[in-house]
Amino acid sequence: MTITHDFNKFWEMMRREKGSTRAPLTPAQRAAKPPVSHPVFLVHPITGRRVLYANPGYAIRIDQLPQAESDALLGQLFEHQLQPKFRYRFRWQPRSVLMWDNMGTIHNAVADYGPDEHRLIKRCQVAATRFFPVQGSAGARTQ
Repeated sequence: MTITHDFNKFWEMMRREKGSTRAPLTPAQRAAKPPVSHPVFLVHPITGRRVLYANPGYAIRIDQLPQAESDALLGQLFEHQLQPKFRYRFRWQPRSVLMWDNMGTIHNAVADYGPDEHRLIKRCQVAATRFFPVQGSAGARTQ
């Protein structure tokens, strides 16, 4: 099964945040980030474990189900993912650095800053086709 993810869903949620001055996406912006479908589950390339790939901020539909069934199942998946036992809240401080596994993590910024408060974020994304496990690590695999 596949899920359609749409950047516009995220954008519209951010527009509803307190103090937002974001305009709707233009047709050109929507065309540059069209909805895409991904498998509901992916296999993590290092651990070999299945990863649920459904993000409440972007996922809009399970493609193979009628809309009502899709909405109900996505609601159950999101409820599961958002349980407090899976949550980690990071409190930023000057010179903070945070890293996470983007494949199996849902993340979002808390809109606790105003439009006149600037944030400096530098994103570094690792892209590889081969993995080198730490010696003796259980479950790690090379590809």
